[in-house]
Amino acid sequence: MSKRDIRREPFWRLSLRFGIVFIIVVIIIQLIWELFSSGNLNVIFESIQNGKWIVYTISKLILGIVYGVTMAFFTKRNAKKAK
Repeated sequence: MSKRDIRREPFWRLSLRFGIVFIIVVIIIQLIWELFSSGNLNVIFESIQNGKWIVYTISKLILGIVYGVTMAFFTKRNAKKAK
């Protein structure tokens, strides 16, 4: 994607794209880390059972939103400066 496209891209769409990719990467890293440290994925599955999935999901969403908005802001600002 060129800088011209980023300047025309709506802020919310750019934020959403950054956030979703970040959440996916964090979950993959978390799964790999758990697999190598304990040899199984039981801790991950325990964190989404018995109503704990709400906290797990909300924490990932907040993390993704903060990251997405921050990266979209800096990306758009850098694209405007390069103009």
